[in-house]
Amino acid sequence: MSTGRARSGISRCALRIFITTCFLTTFHFSLFTFHSYGAVSKSAEKQLETANTNQGGGTLTSSRFTQQVTVGEAVAGHRLSSSRFRLIPGLIGSAFSGQQTVPASELTIDVLYAKTDPLGAEVFPKSWQRDRDPIFYWEPPPTGPDVAGYSYAIDGAPDDAIDTTLTSFNVATSPLKTLADGIHTFSVKAINTAGAAGKPIAFELWVDTTAPQIAAYTPAAGALLNTASPSVNATISDVASGVTASTMQLLVNGQAAPMSFDAAAGTVISTGGAWREGSNSVELRVADAVGNAQTPLLWSVVVDTIAPAGSVTINGGATMTTSLYVTLNLSATDATSGVAGMLISNDALTGYVEEPYAPLRSLWRLNSVRGEQSVYVRFVDAAGNLSEPVADAITLELLAPETVITSGPAGFTPATRAEFSFMCPEGDCVFAAALDGEDWSEWSAASSVENDSLAVGNHYFRVKAAREANGLPGIQPDEEDPSPAERTWIVGVEPSIMAIPKGPPIKLWRLE
Repeated sequence: MSTGRARSGISRCALRIFITTCFLTTFHFSLFTFHSYGAVSKSAEKQLETANTNQGGGTLTSSRFTQQVTVGEAVAGHRLSSSRFRLIPGLIGSAFSGQQTVPASELTIDVLYAKTDPLGAEVFPKSWQRDRDPIFYWEPPPTGPDVAGYSYAIDGAPDDAIDTTLTSFNVATSPLKTLADGIHTFSVKAINTAGAAGKPIAFELWVDTTAPQIAAYTPAAGALLNTASPSVNATISDVASGVTASTMQLLVNGQAAPMSFDAAAGTVISTGGAWREGSNSVELRVADAVGNAQTPLLWSVVVDTIAPAGSVTINGGATMTTSLYVTLNLSATDATSGVAGMLISNDALTGYVEEPYAPLRSLWRLNSVRGEQSVYVRFVDAAGNLSEPVADAITLELLAPETVITSGPAGFTPATRAEFSFMCPEGDCVFAAALDGEDWSEWSAASSVENDSLAVGNHYFRVKAAREANGLPGIQPDEEDPSPAERTWIVGVEPSIMAIPKGPPIKLWRLE
């Protein structure tokens, strides 16, 4: 069939068939005119692809076939529609019959989504993710005619002014460049040529690009610990997607350590791991739910659980001394943290005096008892590990004499005068005395003292003897009695055994 024959052979009935056939296809109408450039017929579907007629009035176009039909006054007052296209004739002759009002619902955008970039991954709404400059895409309203453009807004409502004629918005190329961490809402709506606007559609975007923060941790870097399995604690915060136990890892000497996470308190606790004696490396790795990772925190901790080992000798290993004061020779070692201090006592269980460690301790005082004397020492390292006691013994032969009080007041006495006599069994002694809180008197050969003006109350008298024994001038500490003789008494009247109570008189009553 030729083109000329097709034009002359189409009747009004053929036009009706043509329109019916086209209604089965997808149309886009731009107003009431058909163009047709030929005719094609298929036996199975009887598809008429082109035709041409002219009856005046607007244009009608198809999205699948190149064609145009002009509809005149005969259909000017009708409305033809289907689920896939709309035909609104409005011409009588070549003039419009009147302005049409388009419902806002016909300008509603149904599809809005976001991607990381044109060829990138899709960004899902209301889900934490790391993209700060997404591209938002939307599809035109499926039924709205004459869309002139779109109005959009971030974290607000779009106005009625057209911002773009495109169907996308790229944050990266906009003045914003990037979005801050947090929750954002992108809204867009369509506006037609008549100024009518459709209902906005919104996309909620959750942005998290900030790594979690490690606020505090223990033990501190360089800490010295005396436990075989130290506890590691850390406080972690993340304001957006959050952290869980699965997004954290604690390594002790390169091996994963067991750990627990308290989400409410934001604390990590670990009480195990491949700890060893000496220096240990600790590494804490933290990331949030979307993969933002903090720079691994790496520090070292020293573990020392072994106490020092040492020894002590008295006076260089001598077996006997005549002095209460001796010299201690000390030796101790600690492989990890070093020896820091020592505790010394004349008793294995109590009375330890703590001092900084030193290899020599002069003038340690023994108990003032003749016979074998022992000194006990415990060493402590910088980590606080305390050794078991080590000891050495020496025999004490005192050069100093004994002191004996032979007379003087005792108990209760009304006399304000007191006289004391004393002596030393060894003979050739000198004495020093002290009354109450007074200082010791000078050494004297006198074997008695007296005082005539004692006050009423308690009194305390002490006296000690000394004897030259080592050939040195003057009385030396080891030549004086290490245990002075003592006496206490009270100046006053001893109270009666029967005490008469004081108080109001007692009245006796007899009942008649």
